[in-house]
Amino acid sequence: MAGKPGHRGWGHIRKLPSKRFQASYVGDDLVRHKAPRTFTSKMDAEAWLHTERIKLERGEWQPPAKRNDQGGLTLAEYADTWTTHRKLRPRTESGYRALLRLHIEPTLGTIAVATLTPDAVRRWYSKLGTDHPTRNAHCYQLLHAIMSTAVEDGLIPANPVHIRGAMHAKRKKEPVILAATRDRDEVALLASAMPPELSASVLLAAWCGLRYGETTELRRKDIDTDTGVLTVARGVTYRDGEFIVQPTKSGEIRHVTIPPHIRPAVAAHLAQHTGKSGESLLFPAADGGHLLDQSYRKSFTRAAKKIGRPGLTPHALRHFSGTIAARVGGTTAETMARLGHSTVDAAMRYQNAALERDAVIAAAMSALVVEDKTLNQ
Repeated sequence: MAGKPGHRGWGHIRKLPSKRFQASYVGDDLVRHKAPRTFTSKMDAEAWLHTERIKLERGEWQPPAKRNDQGGLTLAEYADTWTTHRKLRPRTESGYRALLRLHIEPTLGTIAVATLTPDAVRRWYSKLGTDHPTRNAHCYQLLHAIMSTAVEDGLIPANPVHIRGAMHAKRKKEPVILAATRDRDEVALLASAMPPELSASVLLAAWCGLRYGETTELRRKDIDTDTGVLTVARGVTYRDGEFIVQPTKSGEIRHVTIPPHIRPAVAAHLAQHTGKSGESLLFPAADGGHLLDQSYRKSFTRAAKKIGRPGLTPHALRHFSGTIAARVGGTTAETMARLGHSTVDAAMRYQNAALERDAVIAAAMSALVVEDKTLNQ
């Protein structure tokens, strides 16, 4: 129809929300066929249409999706572009590329995006097995996101990645929750079994709900000894031979009240094992830099075995913190705010968790393991 946006003498070109151009035409089979890729310029889209028209005139044409000349349209190449064009944290990008390289591309990487079918996806997913449900869920989520973008780019009419329940991992085993009673405070036992310079790391991780990267990036300036408030503003990851300091996983700075019963131990740690500068790391390596995860886990594993908890991991301390905070009456928003667990939507709800209420939760947590009437006043 003359005057219609994108209309040409032969074929059709339209500009996508991604600012790229999509070319299509009606073939001899009376079906509209789209280019197997989008184009950065309108001129490139026109060139593709010109080539397709020549194939039709010479009798050499077949539907683009059935050809073996897909070029940059393979899933592996499209996924590489998809990952490169996103603003991802180094750790996230590294994780995505590892999932693609190890678990997605070996089976699906050479398949053209335009020809990927739901059956191929189901076959791929079944080959992942059942031993690693969390990894499988992450692989599925990544592939689903990539193909959703392919739909937005106009490369495919619908997302072929849709397996019921695959988006969410089923937990293989329940996390270990340490005991927290006046008769048996397993966090205190674990902390005492650690090397002296790392003892407080267990206390802070367990009672303040810290991730490992947040714990090992803590600095003297992050602890207000007057108010007992811990500021969690950063985390550190180790990738490709270097430590990378970045904002917390949620992107939010949170202020966590340190439970009163562990404050003396934290103060002692600051006095005995932490440099005087505000930038001094609380738990540095021997060279003064960040502590490697492997080094920390060796000490943690030995300590866990010593207290009769073999197999315990540092992440179990976050499970402990969330469980205990809820147990003493913290609401979902308060507990999640304390741990820094939030999606974009949840972050808005968690803003209502006041620091005053967090102090009450912290005191109640201490009351589980110490006899102190002042804690309940």
